[in-house]
Amino acid sequence: MASTRQRQSQRIMREKIARKKRKIIMRRVMIIGGACVSVVIIGSGLWAWKSGAAMRAVQAVENGAFGLTAKAGFSLQSLYLEGRNRTSMEEVDKALGVKKGDPILQVSINDVKARLEKIESVKFATVERALPGTLYVKIVEREPVAQWQHQGKIALVDDNGNIMNGLDMAPYRKLPLIIGDEAPKHVAELMQMLAAQPELEKRFAAAFWVGERRWNIRLDKNIEVKLPEQNPADAWKKLAEIETRQKVLERDITEVDLRLEGKMFIRLAPDQMDGKKPKSANSKSA
Repeated sequence: MASTRQRQSQRIMREKIARKKRKIIMRRVMIIGGACVSVVIIGSGLWAWKSGAAMRAVQAVENGAFGLTAKAGFSLQSLYLEGRNRTSMEEVDKALGVKKGDPILQVSINDVKARLEKIESVKFATVERALPGTLYVKIVEREPVAQWQHQGKIALVDDNGNIMNGLDMAPYRKLPLIIGDEAPKHVAELMQMLAAQPELEKRFAAAFWVGERRWNIRLDKNIEVKLPEQNPADAWKKLAEIETRQKVLERDITEVDLRLEGKMFIRLAPDQMDGKKPKSANSKSA
């Protein structure tokens, strides 16, 4: 049984032989193709060039040349795909745009890569050609971090705010819900803020991007926390500290307003108001 080193040596030798064959074939093809193109241009003259006939002839010669390479053994026979989990195979097949038997030398690696990276759920892709007939494709998919509710529909977004439509939502129902036209653009800072205060994060229900400038956070028990435009993470941290000491969120309240620095306003539930105004407290001592 061949050792790993022996198999590597054999693979390297096969690749060297394949490259040598490729050079020989391509040299012959270039000579034949160049001659054909010259005949077309000289015979047809300037009219042919301006009308596009010469370019069509060049394309025909090129296709014929690649056809010769395929007959010589350089045709696509195997394709290995790695990294696909949530992206549909239909989208991947469409982006690849190749089929078994295609001249492998005619496959544009850069074009295939670009098409794959246009898929919403794909972060980036690598495409490699291994002669005589194999393509290796690896994709890295975007990782959903939140659900975005917009115009009555739900889509997934990653930590860079990229939107991923058309995915099966079932595995991601427990992801945070964000709402607002520009919410995806600010999802990264929201996720960092929530993660920094685990006890508050457990109570998280939804986040609303308000007035294109700040977050309102909906907690369990339908409590709304209004965060400031500047330094929302600091206000969120102060709320966590106050909650640890005084359990304000356990009270019968509907709103915590932290928009004024150093201040916290609490709104009691309607049945607790009894003509009272929202309670104001200094966040340093409340």
